[in-house]
Amino acid sequence: MEMRSLYTVCLPTEREEADDRKDHEDWIKKNESCLNMNFSLLAEKIYEFELRLAILEAAAES
Repeated sequence: MEMRSLYTVCLPTEREEADDRKDHEDWIKKNESCLNMNFSLLAEKIYEFELRLAILEAAAES
């Protein structure tokens, strides 16, 4: 099973003086959104694995 993040995240570096503050903040917000989506995907996958494990454990006990 292959799992890759679907949303690329670029960790911000320090803002250059020449950078527009609003553009920089927008860029950070987009990265935060991508991180949140990636974490949501991971949480869903973990839930799926826990469910599968519970089913396998129940089958092994019966």
